[in-house]
Amino acid sequence: MTKTKPTIEKIRRLCTADSFGRGMQYFREGRIIELEVSENVATATVRGTRNYRVEINLEDDFASSCTCPYDFEGYCKHIVATLIALTRDYETILSRSESETRRLDAALRGMNVEQLRDFLKKDFSRIKGLRERFMIYATGEVEVGGKSVDDYKKEVNAFYDEASEDGSVEYGNEVDYSPFLDLAKRCMEKGNFAEAAKVYRALSEVIAENMDMVDDSDGYYGERFWEALEGLSSCVNSLRGEDKAGYIDYLFEKFVEKEPDYFQDAYDEALRRVCVTGEDLGRLGKLLGSRLPSSLPDERRSWHKHYESFVLLEMQVFVLDGLANLGDEESKGELYDLFGKYYLQNEDFCLLYAERLEKDGRLDEAIRVAEEGLRVFEAHLAIELRRFLDKHYEALPPEKYEENVKRLFYQELDWRHYEKLKRLSGARWNFALKEIIEHFSSSHARYDEYEYGDAGGTILIEIYLKEKMFDAALKEVIKRKSVRTLGKYHKQLAERYSKEYFHAYWELILPYADKGMGRDHYSEVASHLRKMKAIKGFEREFAEYLRMLRERFARRRAFLDEMKRL
Repeated sequence: MTKTKPTIEKIRRLCTADSFGRGMQYFREGRIIELEVSENVATATVRGTRNYRVEINLEDDFASSCTCPYDFEGYCKHIVATLIALTRDYETILSRSESETRRLDAALRGMNVEQLRDFLKKDFSRIKGLRERFMIYATGEVEVGGKSVDDYKKEVNAFYDEASEDGSVEYGNEVDYSPFLDLAKRCMEKGNFAEAAKVYRALSEVIAENMDMVDDSDGYYGERFWEALEGLSSCVNSLRGEDKAGYIDYLFEKFVEKEPDYFQDAYDEALRRVCVTGEDLGRLGKLLGSRLPSSLPDERRSWHKHYESFVLLEMQVFVLDGLANLGDEESKGELYDLFGKYYLQNEDFCLLYAERLEKDGRLDEAIRVAEEGLRVFEAHLAIELRRFLDKHYEALPPEKYEENVKRLFYQELDWRHYEKLKRLSGARWNFALKEIIEHFSSSHARYDEYEYGDAGGTILIEIYLKEKMFDAALKEVIKRKSVRTLGKYHKQLAERYSKEYFHAYWELILPYADKGMGRDHYSEVASHLRKMKAIKGFEREFAEYLRMLRERFARRRAFLDEMKRL
């Protein structure tokens, strides 16, 4: 791939009208402090509320990132300003960057080994930590009595000190961990997994300990935490004996400590990745030991206690299941005892039990267990059990199979289930279709559909269209009184019901236009008007409607600009 020069037209498509206007203003105000192109990436520092770092990939369709907190549609004004700067002075910037690269390469070629050695020695004494990083990079080795986990933690914490203000790191201001991630990866490349593990451990601990400072558990900092813990797991799997055992103990301690509790899943996953041998699993089983609950607390009385107990029991299932897979019959017996005790108290246990029975060739029992779960657990909790049964019902009486597929469609709104049900029903399809329509017409079903967003809100319309029940589809579209729904089904219905569709647009577009402001909103209104205009036979009425809109919004210049294009 080659570098691509951005154009104004391309930039407009990558952002909202507001971001483009503000980005152009930033460019004209000279807020881009520095801009350079290296390899295939353009980087810039842009002055806003504070200085923000922008990166733009010139090969990958201008995929970009910015350290500002912008979280809306399209690119932010800082990225836009940088892209505009690239369009205005692209050749000069590229030429300067390539020239600087050539000069550096020439300077390096012009130095002999002694000169380079002399340069590095001076910086080793001047720049803290450079000697250690160089040794690890060059050899993968560290000095005897070298850095501890705490030493690395101090270095990582220093990055937080630089990024924080009044004890907190502003949202969008991302601490750069790349020096430590690069160091750990280099250690791994050189086979020094023990040192890499220390770096990853230090990094994960510092991120976890500072989460209150950044308040970002599922964003940048959460992702970096999972990355560090995944790196630690990879290193631990390359260790042996007491070294590996020590890390299993460490990860288990973090798993039960839950600090912070939203990272418990990460430690759970790490333990599952590193405990692969019988010895590993046996050690984890001993660590669980007395922590295992004697019973599973009632979820309705104390969800928190129920969940804490279940997490420990689920880890015990992992241990026993792993040992059973390694041929330990005693562990398999304990596993079945555990399932027998708890499978009707938790839907996940029920599924694990069914899957274990399936694995051991006891399919009839597995189906029975899953069916028991369907009777005990609420529908939204039992969806995985239905998916399990869907794999095995094909060979059983068709009534069961059809009913399960129908329930899956109700819950997942996956059209593959719908088509499968249609095939299975055969001559009974009209009866099944009537039942499906009644289900989605009920007020209860409409409430349940809320979680599916637009898919749930228009499911009846989709069914009517699939079955060529166009009158019913139109009735449902009109009933929703939504200009977006009108637009969504314009292609399927507007030509067939031109009068009804035109008058529905007439009724809905004006109040929708009145609900918002801004270029993006007006552009969407114009797109609906274009659909309205395309309905043949209503040219005079459409011209009257446009005149009315122009009078109504005479003071909104951006709106009138959009109207000119109609």
